[in-house]
Amino acid sequence: MYKFLKIPFDAGNPTGKKGTVKSPELILKKKGYTVKVNQSNAEESMNNIEAAALQELKEGHQLCSVGGDHSITYGLVKAAAKVHKELALIYFDAHLDCEDSFIPPSHEDVIQAIVKQKLVKPQNIIIIGTRKFWKKEVDFIKKHKITVIYAPVDRSDIEKNIKNFFKKHKHVYISVDIDVFDPSVAPDTGYPEQGGFTEEEFRVFTENMDFKRIIGFDLVEVAQSNVKSKKTVTLASHVIKFLLG
Repeated sequence: MYKFLKIPFDAGNPTGKKGTVKSPELILKKKGYTVKVNQSNAEESMNNIEAAALQELKEGHQLCSVGGDHSITYGLVKAAAKVHKELALIYFDAHLDCEDSFIPPSHEDVIQAIVKQKLVKPQNIIIIGTRKFWKKEVDFIKKHKITVIYAPVDRSDIEKNIKNFFKKHKHVYISVDIDVFDPSVAPDTGYPEQGGFTEEEFRVFTENMDFKRIIGFDLVEVAQSNVKSKKTVTLASHVIKFLLG
């Protein structure tokens, strides 16, 4: 059974497009409950996120969490790693998110933090859809031998990789940054990048997943800029439905 967490934290994105604090309510509406966060204290917020997630996971629930910026994934994965020792991570993102080694991380450092804190083994991580990155990030990825499927790529290759990933790993956590989608379908996010996925492509990706092995997932970085523009919010709600199976 899934439990829904609303996490309106966006202090992990100090320079990008704001508005992600409103997204949990816009996307989940009356589902779930809101985790208490402190925009002035990232460490306190991550502790609260971890505690809320840990309670649900220990009770045997699966998690659907909506942010907020991508830094919230650190607290969620930290909780999941305490319950599942051989945790695996699928990370959908237009960026590599391993710029620096801040703890707690900003939304640009999540993968580096997860690896350096030994929450998930590098060989148990796959990053999908990346198309904007810096040299130091690529160096980090190569050093730790993390699998990355850069875009553009044949979508059938992604399907095969996802299917094989689930065959190898029993406990899988999934993180979806909405910027993994093309700006034509997800315009409202802090750092949109051309060449992303369509909704239909992502739906097909989920057809290659073993839903019984998903212990939780999050969706982050939706930043609605106009109350009349619901395209990205609507996409986000569809993505959640796909992942719920």
